[in-house]
Amino acid sequence: MMAMIADLTPSAVASVAGRIGPYIRRTPVLTIDRAELGLAPGPLAIKLEQLQHSGSFKVRGAFANLLLRTIPPAGVVAASGGNHGAAVAFAARSAGVPAKIFVPEVSSPAKVARIRSYGADLVVGGASYHEARAASEDWAAASGALQVPAFDQKETILGAGSLGLELHEQLPASAAVLASVGGGGLLAGICAGYPGPAAIIGVEPAGAPTLTRALAAGRPVDAEVGSVAVDSLAPRQIGAHNFPVLRDRVREVLLVSDAEIGSAQELLWDRLRLVGEPGGCTALAAVLSGQYTPGPDDLVTVVLSGANTTAVDFAR
Repeated sequence: MMAMIADLTPSAVASVAGRIGPYIRRTPVLTIDRAELGLAPGPLAIKLEQLQHSGSFKVRGAFANLLLRTIPPAGVVAASGGNHGAAVAFAARSAGVPAKIFVPEVSSPAKVARIRSYGADLVVGGASYHEARAASEDWAAASGALQVPAFDQKETILGAGSLGLELHEQLPASAAVLASVGGGGLLAGICAGYPGPAAIIGVEPAGAPTLTRALAAGRPVDAEVGSVAVDSLAPRQIGAHNFPVLRDRVREVLLVSDAEIGSAQELLWDRLRLVGEPGGCTALAAVLSGQYTPGPDDLVTVVLSGANTTAVDFAR
């Protein structure tokens, strides 16, 4: 297994998917007519990954790390905007190992509460994910705890890749798969695990264009971190392990505004009664805003991941 994860390949993803399968949910897909959301008619599939344990796809990578790596007596440590921290806390509780989670002050109350509910030792501090990560690295060095990176780790990417493999099994005829981008863990996983010819498309908040900046520079570089999705899609850089996969496989990267993300979040609740946090609705925003316009008969698949939010009453 350790030799296989040296490469981010479909076979490696399949092997990791087999290992983590007993610990994760196979989340469903909802297929609707795009007209239900006010668009021209055509099929739209929504991968309901917000129904995953801990509320996001992140638990896939968390279990991959805990099952494939050696856990020291000090347990595990992770930095997160919130969802990854909740996933690591959930996985650690399932495995019976200690977990210490660092999140920045911008992490939402819903995510902080979710992490605490899983029994992890939580530290809230710093203005950004970058500062939380630095604090987690200091703790790892002092305690000997195993770091579980949110996106820039092969086990994390391969765990996320199980979603791509699963999605292809559910919807092999997809013309395009759209997913949000922060550090690139989800999108790189889909690129590694989705074996079909579908166009893989990344969607970023315009205020946090990590992959857009990296592609323009030819390498990971610092990007802005201002976005309504700052607690899930705003690290300073795309992951170093993620970037080569994304560069070689992603068809295009689209940018959406905070207003478009908010509209997608509200419409999702209003028309379908589905809850998604801003980061989870970013890919859908590209379709609803017209940033991505599919052909009338194209089956478009959007990954909806991240429901750790209290924002369900939009009338207030």
